[in-house]
Amino acid sequence: MILSAQSVTKRYGADLGYEAVRDVSLELQKGEFISIVGRSGSGKSTLLALLGALTKPTKGSVLLDRTDVWARSEVELAAIRSRHIGFIFQFPSLLLNLTAVDNVAVPALLGRTMEVERAYARAYDLLARVGLADRADAYPDNMSGGEQRRAAIARALVNSPPLLLADEPTSDLDEGSESEIITLLEELQQTEGFGLLLVTHNLQLARHAQRAYEMRQGALVPLDLPDITVELWRQQPHLAPANALGQPPAAGRGARGPNLLGRDLWRGARTFLLFGIAIFGGILLVDLGIAKYQDLQLREHGARIAKLAEMALSSLQGEVQSISDLGSGHYELAISLSNVSGEEPIFVMSPDMRAYVQVGRIWQEVPLAPTDDGSGAVLKIEGEHTYRYVFEARVENFTQLLPNYMHVRFSDTMLVSPHSSPKDDVFERKDNYYVYLKPFDVADEIVSKRMKFAGKPPVWIPMPPH
Repeated sequence: MILSAQSVTKRYGADLGYEAVRDVSLELQKGEFISIVGRSGSGKSTLLALLGALTKPTKGSVLLDRTDVWARSEVELAAIRSRHIGFIFQFPSLLLNLTAVDNVAVPALLGRTMEVERAYARAYDLLARVGLADRADAYPDNMSGGEQRRAAIARALVNSPPLLLADEPTSDLDEGSESEIITLLEELQQTEGFGLLLVTHNLQLARHAQRAYEMRQGALVPLDLPDITVELWRQQPHLAPANALGQPPAAGRGARGPNLLGRDLWRGARTFLLFGIAIFGGILLVDLGIAKYQDLQLREHGARIAKLAEMALSSLQGEVQSISDLGSGHYELAISLSNVSGEEPIFVMSPDMRAYVQVGRIWQEVPLAPTDDGSGAVLKIEGEHTYRYVFEARVENFTQLLPNYMHVRFSDTMLVSPHSSPKDDVFERKDNYYVYLKPFDVADEIVSKRMKFAGKPPVWIPMPPH
């Protein structure tokens, strides 16, 4: 068994906060293909982040090869993500300053899973298998969307991971390219033998899997895709049989019987009893109505939080745009925030950015300051906005996960809302951006002795969350 998730839950906020994923259990065998579909905001991407050891669950456990990943140290976790899990994200996220073959080889070089020559041999082989043999030296800007997707698949497989997680890998492709990519993944799975977990909104792609599931308000439900003949999201009503109350036969109009002692007393007692039952039933109905109203309020509150979380986490995309070497250990950082939904404006308040350099197993904070005096104001984001900072990275004895490069983390906390003057519709978003940064006092010739780059060694190399 490659992957086993047991009663995994992810909650945002306090004990009664919003549960993005609720009590999910899932197992994936070697060579198995599982698909997960669901509405936007149903928890698909959050579940994938939990299964990929990118996000720690509020409760429950995630086991890779029968090992609890969250019982490991941060260094061990980084190695697990690098060597045992392949990630294909919603966007290719290729490094623009590296060629296709360099992009594919980078995870092997950073993870130190193989020597440089073997890493590039593996990269060239994978590019040939995904149909990019003649595009190995092309840069991402000169590649089509489908070609970039193919390169991203090759990059995810360079370390031969037993598990491949794909989050909407064809979301920005046309129908023909979608079909080509899913066929390619199936062919690679047969030859590489990895377990594949695909998150998609496309039911036709989901049908390719051996098992299919649907995310419904954070819960994972088995799905029988071949039997679907109506739209996926329509809930079928459950009809309960009506109950008939038997009525006593009407009394005949015969002669009145004798007026027995106590006859009127029992008649009054029955009337009183029926009256009491009616009052008690009314109380129960009122109590039931209040309970349903409270349940409705809770559901509406949960739906608002889910919509707010979806806007803050999915509609707002952040990434390191660039890092420039200003000399003498000073650098300029540019972080871009993009409203990828484009439907409604998103307001960002009070971003708080901090920078850290890894020294041993400790993250040492370094000085960082915004270059824009209005960085603390409320910002309306409709397209893309760039925040700029200047930081100083003059650290001795830094950890070299990549030879001669510093391992740097930028931590950003911000408040996100759909309104410029929010009341209770505010979501606190936290982001971590990881990069490898070339120290100012290390010559390019020294870096090039250990690493192969197409041209001058880059000042920085972005990394996925880890």
